[in-house]
Amino acid sequence: MLSQLTFPLAGVGFALLAVAGGLATMGKCPRWLVVLTAAVILTHVGFVWQFRYEWSFAQATRNGYFGFALFHTALLLLVIAALVSGIRAQRNLLFATFLIVCVGANGAVYRYDVVALYRIPVHAVTLAGIAFALWGLRRNAMQKTP
Repeated sequence: MLSQLTFPLAGVGFALLAVAGGLATMGKCPRWLVVLTAAVILTHVGFVWQFRYEWSFAQATRNGYFGFALFHTALLLLVIAALVSGIRAQRNLLFATFLIVCVGANGAVYRYDVVALYRIPVHAVTLAGIAFALWGLRRNAMQKTP
């Protein structure tokens, strides 16, 4: 039963990350949202390790080290973002995490059949998240100019 939540949790986490990244570009991302995003994604990663890899490093890297390193780097940055107190550091970490996950998720939906059905949602969240972040950066820049 829990194994069926593995990939839907990824989608929820990705959407939360897009919102958090967009809000962070404006300096308005509440800490609870970052912590919630990290908790959802950590749960997803735990489920992947449990149900897909059976806690085997060899199984986790069977398709290569790049994807493994990419997603686990993003996870590390997200956890750091949840722990850091500086708004600028948190903004940079969240936006970097979002971009890394965009690269990995958009590639994964074409490479792996198990997640191919998530192509449209992944593309939609990617485009919406980038648009939201760019809007936030522009809005933030316009407020700073006299």
